[in-house]
Amino acid sequence: MSQVGSRRAIGGNEPRALIRRDAVLIVAVHIDEDPSTPFLPGPLERRWRIGRPDEVVSTASRRAGYTQLHLEPLLWGTDVRWHREVTDATESPARFQLSAVEAIRLNDTMLNALRDMDSPVYTNGVALLHGSLPPDPPARLPKSLQECANIDAHQGEGGAQRAWVAQQLPTGCRIAETEREAVHCTLVTARSSLVQLYEGRTQRGWDSTDQSLWQMHHATLYRPSPEALEQFQPMRLPLPAKVRGVLGLRGLTLMSTDHDPGVGTPRNYYDGTSYHLATLYADALALARLQQIVLDAFGREVARIGEHEPRRRKVAQLERYLLVFRRSYWTADFGRQGTVDAMVRAWQRSAGLPESLQSLVSDLGELSRQVQSAETETTNAILGLIAAVGLPLTTGLAVWQGLPQAGVVTLWRTLLVTGVVTIILVTFFPGLRRLFLDLFRRRGRGRR
Repeated sequence: MSQVGSRRAIGGNEPRALIRRDAVLIVAVHIDEDPSTPFLPGPLERRWRIGRPDEVVSTASRRAGYTQLHLEPLLWGTDVRWHREVTDATESPARFQLSAVEAIRLNDTMLNALRDMDSPVYTNGVALLHGSLPPDPPARLPKSLQECANIDAHQGEGGAQRAWVAQQLPTGCRIAETEREAVHCTLVTARSSLVQLYEGRTQRGWDSTDQSLWQMHHATLYRPSPEALEQFQPMRLPLPAKVRGVLGLRGLTLMSTDHDPGVGTPRNYYDGTSYHLATLYADALALARLQQIVLDAFGREVARIGEHEPRRRKVAQLERYLLVFRRSYWTADFGRQGTVDAMVRAWQRSAGLPESLQSLVSDLGELSRQVQSAETETTNAILGLIAAVGLPLTTGLAVWQGLPQAGVVTLWRTLLVTGVVTIILVTFFPGLRRLFLDLFRRRGRGRR
């Protein structure tokens, strides 16, 4: 077959041109209670190199040993993660073929931090829906992904896809109100050496695989503009041979650059890629989304505190929780898995998380400065009060005690003179008057 004929067989309307359409949809959720049966504690178990001496099972301990032990209480512990395998053929209105569901919530420390905030908490975890995209012709695959990831309540047949996703979640778990589109992890492989999801000529400046990657990542059938190439280059991932991938705000997109001999074929390279997509790669994006959830909640709370005069206890509490977050979720890494760490950092950059964290640190520092300034002003006001009242009172009592007839009448006269002197001092010294007024205003705001 000629090269042109081979390309037409790969793309166009030939559904059998693709071997894998693996996908993991990651959705922000709110978990009110620990999931129960049929959900089981711990992560979903996947197997790789089945039947071989080096077979791998993705248990929590195996993942922690393969990466970092401190990740287990954040991602794989039985008190933060649950899973359910789907044995029957479950298909969504967008024809997403579901195979398993997982739910991951924040650990107890971060949950307590969110509960202590007066701002509303919309999200405290993520749900992972494992499955595959519809067996459509390759030319329609980006559109199929768009329909599967779209969980807007006002789109897609009146929000049918969102309603279906909500039904797959455990009891006590609901989709976040602000969630409109799932972050997706996808792997597409072809029978031939390169994946081509479109028909016709390649856009100038793009090769066929890059154009397909761009269309899949953005879940669109539109061709990329020449300007898009400049934005596309930083999204590339440092991946090993036979796979090309990009990662951005929409998620992770992987495509084969060699032919896929078929699922389950002995020593098939893409079986390992599929395994990693459903485990470590999906975990990387789940961790990044959990980081985003915490930073968003902290940002709302800082904005709320800033609307009123900050109080030392609240600011100090938020600073302590932010420090714990930075030393746990934010600094978490996957050990020797440099590719997975690169995915976390890439998604952080695309979502603007480093800038959000730096802004939080700066804002909390400013709130702390305001608290210290307010306490200094309060101290000055109290000292001014003591000076304005205490000095005349002490002088008056000393004079009264020296009088020949230090009786009750003269005491009241002395106190009256002292009061008049105090009023005169407060009236004719603006600085002292301001200290008094600021003191009483601050006490009134504190009661509110």
